[in-house]
Amino acid sequence: MIKESKWPGIITTSLEARKEHWDLAEKISIDTGLPVVARGKKTIKELSEEWQAEHIIVVKAQKVICITGATELFFHPSMAVLRIKEIRSGKNDTMINAMNLKPGEKLLDCTLGLGVDAIVASYVLGKDGLVVGWESSPIVASIVRIGLNSGYKQTKKVVQEAMKRIVVEHADHREALNTLPANCFDVVYFDPMFRRPHHKSSAVNALRPLADNRFLTTEVIASAIRVARRRVVVKDNKMGSELVRLGFNRFEGGKHSRVVYGVMIKEE
Repeated sequence: MIKESKWPGIITTSLEARKEHWDLAEKISIDTGLPVVARGKKTIKELSEEWQAEHIIVVKAQKVICITGATELFFHPSMAVLRIKEIRSGKNDTMINAMNLKPGEKLLDCTLGLGVDAIVASYVLGKDGLVVGWESSPIVASIVRIGLNSGYKQTKKVVQEAMKRIVVEHADHREALNTLPANCFDVVYFDPMFRRPHHKSSAVNALRPLADNRFLTTEVIASAIRVARRRVVVKDNKMGSELVRLGFNRFEGGKHSRVVYGVMIKEE
């Protein structure tokens, strides 16, 4: 039985699908509650009109994509590869500095998105660490989970291993934080969707139709402080106005960076 979903979408395959593609489509259906639809010889536009579907998930040979209007969302490690390369060469990563992450610790990423920050954190935390990523969109959670587990073979082994260690959960942090015991993660992290998009980022713009655009609240931050053993970290644009509204007074960010990180230290 297909469970109810708030996302008006369907799942299908490429025109030349094999059994493993249909098997993956069924798995995504379980994750998202969306129906699997036979592709036949129909175009994506024809399927969209027939089913009145806003989102169409297509299982292809090399990747899973979600088509929403003119945008295509798919998993890619993106800047995580370069950031890990720079960390390995001895350079600092501003997010890692803001978190003060140490190998073996546990990080809760409350706004996983496409998982770029989670991949970098997973690399730093190592095989004895843990990254749990919460994503409020069941479609995004499913696509990113599949992408992370694939290891994205075009990348180096250390990046593949970091990706596969991440635990992806479909969860809304506004509710889920309240279910966790105190001090159960070393760091709790938020990267809310910016209200003013960086239009140069095609990946983020493809995510936007599925993203949670609600503002963070002081109540959510208070819950995060309870759950975090050491720190709560929030990413904002370089103006930092959201961080000030949320009560942050410590900031990390490069002089020429487009983003800044707000840090609340509980204990070190």
